Amino acid sequence: MVTLKDKVDLVQGWYDNPFEKFHKSFFDNLLWDKQLEVIKSVKENKKTAVKSGNTCGKTYIAAWVALWFLITHKPSKVITTAPTFTQVEEILWKEIAGMIYKSKVPIDCELLKTELKFAPDWFAIGISTNEVNRFQGFHSPYLMVIIDEALGVASEIWEAIEGLHPYRVLAIGNPLDGAGNFYDCFSSPLWHKITINCQDCVNWQNEHGAIPGLVTQEWISERADEWGRGSPLFEARVLGEFPTEGPDTLISRAWVTRARMGLDADGKPLEAENEEDVVRICGSDVATKHGACETVVGYRYGHTIIDLKGYLRISLTETKDKLRFLYSTKKTEAPVVDADGVGEGLPELLATERIPALEFRGGSSQQAMDNNRFQNLRSQFYWIVAKKFEKGLYNLKHLPDKEYEILKNQLCSIKQKSPDPRGRIRIETKEDMMARGIRSPDYSDCFCLLEYSWYMSKFAEVKEYRYR
Repeated sequence: MVTLKDKVDLVQGWYDNPFEKFHKSFFDNLLWDKQLEVIKSVKENKKTAVKSGNTCGKTYIAAWVALWFLITHKPSKVITTAPTFTQVEEILWKEIAGMIYKSKVPIDCELLKTELKFAPDWFAIGISTNEVNRFQGFHSPYLMVIIDEALGVASEIWEAIEGLHPYRVLAIGNPLDGAGNFYDCFSSPLWHKITINCQDCVNWQNEHGAIPGLVTQEWISERADEWGRGSPLFEARVLGEFPTEGPDTLISRAWVTRARMGLDADGKPLEAENEEDVVRICGSDVATKHGACETVVGYRYGHTIIDLKGYLRISLTETKDKLRFLYSTKKTEAPVVDADGVGEGLPELLATERIPALEFRGGSSQQAMDNNRFQNLRSQFYWIVAKKFEKGLYNLKHLPDKEYEILKNQLCSIKQKSPDPRGRIRIETKEDMMARGIRSPDYSDCFCLLEYSWYMSKFAEVKEYRYR
């Protein structure tokens, strides 16, 4: 007779030894090294991020983890999501259903298209990312969230998931774009990070035996011929790495990294600028008090960037005080401010302190100074920033590490769009970037504002108020 203790010991064994006991009890197929590494990480770490090349078994292991976690944690809840409901239903949940049907041990559950239920408080469910409100209300001592095709999941879904305070999170996907929440996981100490390379998968199969459906050497060779081994697509879909460059990337990561090292385009140390001898600039990209975007206040002298500091939900008055401090202590040029939208009132507030303001209007309709070459003012000055990075003029050695990483990620996420009907250069807008799941580029926009101020200090006369 099987006692309650026998059942408890059995489940404990499935938990303690996910492959040797759980997998071999329920399934008879092979799992390769990287799949086992994912299982081990989910067992031991609160957050696991997996970037993978194509056809390396990432969807199978995500489905496997969902079943293992649900069966070995009682009561528990598993939420899965993906960029579209079709992906939720047709990819991950078909894999889950297939595993249940093929299990050597009958799994007594109620199985629907995107739901698996053991009891009212013990279930798994698939949710589309356009259903943000459905992420609310899930509470369990053992709550797991699986984010499939994680690169395409919108920022608000990541925020909603964080608000659930899950016990475990598995984010898994192809690293097609070096920006966004999924990309950020791989620079965060809060995540255990795993990379799955297609060549490693092939090498393992050559040694241990082929696994039906996984990547082959023939496929890798075809992709190398089609895309080139140095192409962004090969990096992402074969090597499992975020592309170092995209074909429409405006600012190269290599340029920004070089600026961080204080080197010029020839790899030689930049000549140190004397703060007292060069133009000094401060400015701010202003954000609303009520959103997730930051107001960023920056200071530079010459081409040496000293500080870019982000502030969440601060008022215009507080922003004005920070600019006033820099203006008075550093003896800067007139502070440059983003005077579109919520920043429109900041120049007037500065005027009450008898401080002049240089207004930058970076909206898509704002005419460029060189209207024949650039679609708008934002495009013109981001283009100037890109060219200065390429020429090795900026020095980012003095920026704090945190601010530098944010700035680098934002600068290198900006894409150059195809020319407008008049053949003019145009850069994507904030709205374009947010539509790609990237947060508002507050730090890079402030950097662009400071460049506008530098330009104006050299090539235009900005008159101060008469009382000065």
